[in-house]
Amino acid sequence: MNDIRQHPYFQFLRFCLKPEADIPECVEQINWHELFIFGQKQAIAGVLWMGVERLTDIPNNKPTDDDVLEWMSLTTRISRRSNTVNEKARWVSKTFLKEGFRTCLLKGQGNALMYPTPLLRHAGDIDIWVEGGAEKVIDYVNTIHKGFKACYHHIEFVKAGDVDVEVHYRPSWLNNPLFNNRLQRWFNSHADACFSNSNATYGFQTPTDEFNKVFQLCHIYNHLLHEGIGLRQLIDYYYLLTHDGSAPTDLTPTLRHLGLMPIAGSVMWVLGELFDLSAEHMVCKPDKKRGRILLNEILEGGNFGYHDHRFLSGSYRSPLKKNIQRLVRDLRLMAYFPSESLWEPFFRLYHFFWRMRHNH
Repeated sequence: MNDIRQHPYFQFLRFCLKPEADIPECVEQINWHELFIFGQKQAIAGVLWMGVERLTDIPNNKPTDDDVLEWMSLTTRISRRSNTVNEKARWVSKTFLKEGFRTCLLKGQGNALMYPTPLLRHAGDIDIWVEGGAEKVIDYVNTIHKGFKACYHHIEFVKAGDVDVEVHYRPSWLNNPLFNNRLQRWFNSHADACFSNSNATYGFQTPTDEFNKVFQLCHIYNHLLHEGIGLRQLIDYYYLLTHDGSAPTDLTPTLRHLGLMPIAGSVMWVLGELFDLSAEHMVCKPDKKRGRILLNEILEGGNFGYHDHRFLSGSYRSPLKKNIQRLVRDLRLMAYFPSESLWEPFFRLYHFFWRMRHNH
């Protein structure tokens, strides 16, 4: 990891992220097919294509026709999927609004709007924050969709055609009860601005930058602690901090109050180390010690941790193995992220009883 910054893949990724950058010398060393596989593992093949299609003048080691065709085929599928998810997001937003619920689209397609080419961000499911609180939203969804699974912050896998929709009544959460209580109050204090922040082009509401700078750190934190984290989430945060209209802000007091400094400092280090994020765009000082741990988790696991060889075989299908896997992860990260790691088993126990009460 000592020379990861100089690895050809990351030199090329920096070129992809900066439309004005010159073609780096590393293109002469890259195995384009292996880079394509790396992009799939991290769910950033579309971002890498933004650089590949700018390679018009390199004399040596050009991607082969087969490489280009394979990449174009994938990016076409990514773009079509993004259009489909955008259409479903508009429909879901309008449907809830007709029933008297204001909404805001979290993560996903909202993040894509900050990309130079929005359709090239890998689209996943739809995460929509619905106004009204847990009890009211769960009661309403129960009238239109039986058999859903409610957890602490959202209802899982409500289908809109072939797109999964997660209906949030809380944008996110923290395991530590003190910090979680503060976080929920902070979310509520920014809710009206987010539910009112309409995107005229796409026809749905998206969070404000101020909200996203805190919320998406929570999202990254939860991925790190519970599932696994990939480069896509870090690229999302990079574009959030650098896109037009995003004012540089030092959020250190807010992040410290909410217990988010450990993850914030580590994210700032990774973004500075891998993507050359300038100090003026950082929300706090970088934390090299924790940043190296975060980077290792990214490289080991890939998107959602699906490629992590440290996972127990079958842990995605077995509740017992999944819980054991989480304890192993808690122990591995406890020295660097002690508050969330120590509280994770207790939150899981609390969550077990919460689900018993709210699922019928």
